[in-house]
Amino acid sequence: MIQNRIDIWNPGEYNYPAAFGFIPNLMTYLHDEDDDIRPGLLIIPGGGYEFVSAREGELVALEFFDRGYNCFVLTYTVNLMHAVPLRMQALEDAARAMRLIRRIAPAYRIDPEKIAVMGFSAGGHLAASLCVHYKDTIEIDTRLSQISPRPDAAILCYPVITSGELSHGGTIRSLLGFSSVQDDFEPEVAVPDAEKWLGDNVIPGCATREDQLYYVSVDKHVTNDTPPTFLWHTMDDQTVPLENSLIYMNALRRNGVPRAIHIFSNGRHGLSLANKAWAEYGQNGSFTYEQVNRFTRMALDGKIGATNETKKELVTNSHFGTGVLTRDDAPVPEVTVWPELADRFLRHTYGMEE
Repeated sequence: MIQNRIDIWNPGEYNYPAAFGFIPNLMTYLHDEDDDIRPGLLIIPGGGYEFVSAREGELVALEFFDRGYNCFVLTYTVNLMHAVPLRMQALEDAARAMRLIRRIAPAYRIDPEKIAVMGFSAGGHLAASLCVHYKDTIEIDTRLSQISPRPDAAILCYPVITSGELSHGGTIRSLLGFSSVQDDFEPEVAVPDAEKWLGDNVIPGCATREDQLYYVSVDKHVTNDTPPTFLWHTMDDQTVPLENSLIYMNALRRNGVPRAIHIFSNGRHGLSLANKAWAEYGQNGSFTYEQVNRFTRMALDGKIGATNETKKELVTNSHFGTGVLTRDDAPVPEVTVWPELADRFLRHTYGMEE
């Protein structure tokens, strides 16, 4: 297996003010044992656009690597502590990643017309945003500007879809600085150059708060050009309600987009593969925490304005800090079938069924 890191932005192209030296990147999981041309898969973990969850990265890549895919895990820009609203930045990361994968596809024996995107939770929102808003992204690298970032298919796993009352408010706040369920609030940290960056980075066609909330409700922008989509969710999800997937499925149906949805009877939010490896935190892939680690270091060193309470929260965070994980997760056998179902959906979509 070829496992390399690929920084997706060239020097001078990326200037998100709360990155602190981090560059969004792809980690590859590529076959090198034969000359077969394989489908590609861009995997986007979740994390509320506040961190990039390792539990939805490498474990998933290895599962689909074993199913014959050449996989890429995207570590994209996040808005830790709601410091600087992302607006279009994460979407631009995803679009650049898709263009780059298509450009290097021949070298890695990937079919450039069979590259799907797979997203979890907020990563599902980013994956769906790429499907419906890919034409709004701006490519400044002339070597990539003629390459489409549109995925050939999408796998959305317990995705955030709407910015309305059924949304995950933290996800929308990380994107916009506000949500439909909470008023504006002051950032918990003061990041240099944030105001200038925000002034230079706006969401296309959005003049008001309502415009922005409408834009990030991805179900509102589904057309017959939206890629074929597979969704799955659980009835018990209390973090991102099932209705998010149902809303998107109905938008796909109204527009005649090929689709499948699987609703499992039990299981909390964030199940990833829902198997023993997930339950036991059998993950590598801590590379997804690079930006939050850099952010934390800046806060501890006093280089950004952060209260002692915020510093403690950064250090002891149970996702990416030193907080004690309860590790009381258990496999959910019913849900462990979803990779097989998603694989069959993709093979049917690509005309690869045996």
